Amino acid sequence: MQDTFGRTIDYLRVSVTEACNFRCIYCAPNGHTDPAASPLSVDEIERVVRAAVALGVTKIRLTGGEPLVRRDIVDIVRAVAAIDGVQDLALTTNGFLLARLARELADAGLRRVNISLDTLRRERFAKITGVDAFDAVWTGIRAAAKAELAPLKINVVALRGVNDDEFADFARLTAEQPWHVRFIELMPVGTSAAASDFFSRYFISASDIRARLPELDAATVHGNGPARTYRLPGAPGTIGFITPASEHFCNACNRIRVTARGALCACLFGERGTDVRGALCEGVSESALQDLLARAIDDKPERHPFGDDFAIDAGAMSEIGG
Repeated sequence: MQDTFGRTIDYLRVSVTEACNFRCIYCAPNGHTDPAASPLSVDEIERVVRAAVALGVTKIRLTGGEPLVRRDIVDIVRAVAAIDGVQDLALTTNGFLLARLARELADAGLRRVNISLDTLRRERFAKITGVDAFDAVWTGIRAAAKAELAPLKINVVALRGVNDDEFADFARLTAEQPWHVRFIELMPVGTSAAASDFFSRYFISASDIRARLPELDAATVHGNGPARTYRLPGAPGTIGFITPASEHFCNACNRIRVTARGALCACLFGERGTDVRGALCEGVSESALQDLLARAIDDKPERHPFGDDFAIDAGAMSEIGG
């Protein structure tokens, strides 16, 4: 499938829950809201993925919230991995439960993971996430590497005055391991004055981050995602920068997403979209479900609405499935 701007849409992100066992300060800077009580079921997720694959989607990512808090997450992975046409199945996690699940997930068909880790310092980790769990996450990272969930990516939300003194430390991880560290710009979540103040206080642009890493090779390493990727000389891993705020990459966007509540969204920052769950509950046919997805792709905007006065209208990033 191509949208009206000629972009090939081959990537579906499915949020399996809004629930999370962390309380990261940037996820809901104005306070957390209660997650949806009943996220999409395994069967509903499978039906949506099948419809998307029929339209040409080949890449699936399971997100949240924290996907691993779902007791049936291995069943979800197994069901999605078994769908003919799914070529790449990945999952984004905070890593807290990964140590005991990594091998089981890999055996069920998961191919790779992105692990959120915003600091390499234990006390700072607790302040950012609200949980004293650095050791558990680090053990989870090692377990994922052992289970060959690769390439393993570490997502770092850059926060001015919070973790901006650790960028070089994160970069050095890529010289020691074949891991991919990706610095992600803070996004303006929430429309309150407190949320706006939070964004203004802590935002740091990717160009400022890169300026602190002068040893990066000048030439980019080409990837198939939104990150602009570099490599330290001789390093087995890479360093990427994702810039939703300072420099959008909408012209290359290849994805749509479904929230845990069953809303089909063509843009992370757009409106919550078509009610897929409602259609599923009404017994929609496979072809009709494909039509819903196709219409969402047709409605995909040329670019996101970021601007000086824009904020994501959500109680938390976990509501969106970012």
